[in-house]
Amino acid sequence: MKKINNTIYAFAFVASGLVYTACNKQLDLAPEDTTVETEVFQSASSAESALMDVYNKTYEANNGAAYTIGDFTTDLLVVSNSYYQIVINGELPVDNSTSKSIWADCYSTINVANVMIESIPKLGTYNEDLELQHIAEAKFLRAYNYLVLLKLFGDGALTGNMDGLGLPLQLTPYEGTRYDAANSLTRSSVGEVYAQIIKDLTEALVDLQEAYEDDLETRARATKGSVHALLSRVYLYKGDYEKAASEANLLIGNVNYALNSNLRSVFPLSSGYDVNLDKEFIYAIPLTFNNGDHQYGTHFFSYYSKVSYYVPEEFISKYSDTDQRKTTLIWKGYEGANGQHPTKFTTSKFNNSDSRDNIPMIRLSEMYLTRAEALVRTSGLTQEAVDLLNEIAGRADLSYTDYVLGDFATADELIDRILLEREKELCFEGLHRYDLIRTGRKLQDKDLPENRYVLPIPKSEIDITKGSLEQNPGYL
Repeated sequence: MKKINNTIYAFAFVASGLVYTACNKQLDLAPEDTTVETEVFQSASSAESALMDVYNKTYEANNGAAYTIGDFTTDLLVVSNSYYQIVINGELPVDNSTSKSIWADCYSTINVANVMIESIPKLGTYNEDLELQHIAEAKFLRAYNYLVLLKLFGDGALTGNMDGLGLPLQLTPYEGTRYDAANSLTRSSVGEVYAQIIKDLTEALVDLQEAYEDDLETRARATKGSVHALLSRVYLYKGDYEKAASEANLLIGNVNYALNSNLRSVFPLSSGYDVNLDKEFIYAIPLTFNNGDHQYGTHFFSYYSKVSYYVPEEFISKYSDTDQRKTTLIWKGYEGANGQHPTKFTTSKFNNSDSRDNIPMIRLSEMYLTRAEALVRTSGLTQEAVDLLNEIAGRADLSYTDYVLGDFATADELIDRILLEREKELCFEGLHRYDLIRTGRKLQDKDLPENRYVLPIPKSEIDITKGSLEQNPGYL
């Protein structure tokens, strides 16, 4: 990103040559077209423009259901849309568009990352340190998208079944919009996919910057900090609590990140134009930095408009009346005559009427709570875990009274309180579903069998591999 403001994720590539535009075009580097690839990787500027397409595709892959399913399938929201209810009830048919689009979009992103990872060492003719950085950024984004796929499609990925059916690990470029069916890829195990994600992130760490000169880039691009943060999330989901705590600790006290006592500054009322990312963001998608518009249209409008779902009173009641997360970050949103549920409440984290809001992917507060939970799971009742809990709860509520270690009779009691704080702090950021599953709690549909906690593998993908790609057991 040469100058991230006004051009964030607005670069594109077409086969006839390099074109920098805000049109809805995508990078499609056919691996066999070495002439075109040579042109792309001759200069740092053209290579970086190609890299921006991986960031752009990451947004596309995480726009809509891939993000919001983490919220609307839980008790954070009351759903009024019949299609969302089908998802909640685990009744998605194997050929439905939701799982198909998430699968295809993530693999499309992974493929372009693969092109960068494979082609830069062969064809790059620009500064070697920058080449290594670009490869590292592509590995971060590949890992991010594999984690998205794993938590949604990996059978047992959040419940410790490392031998469960994971994902096809496509690590080299392919032609087209899916992994190469000619290779008849099978699903690697959950454990193998986790290992690849960790490998990518560990390798990326070496060549990434701590921060960029432009603060917005520090929060919108892969850095050493965002790698440690994503590793912490990966280890938490995998159940490796010691490593989750260790990685999270590298963000706490890091000079590039800080908690803000004013939550409206973290999630400001968005004009849709050039809304900066607070220092609390470790990684985010800054969609307002494209002149208030985005070539892929609006995003997460359902939060603001309440057309599909709204926040129930039962959840709001979990906050005290002096908690900023209630007084500032819960509001009525759209109240117009054509809106749905005009008197109900919604989140103010997405508050622009045209849905042009920056999208949180990883925040510092998550790291505090991850470390707190992981410490208790590995060491039992500890004062540090209580202090971390107090830090997050207390910054949101000036009337909050700090806990002391003696307030908790058992480690489980402290874990339950930390999990409640995760729910209140990270709500509407697409994470709650996975916290529920990994801790053995029920989703919104309390009767949903566990083998339906994952989405079905798209039937079209199974068909194209002539059955070498296995379906998740709950959909057989």
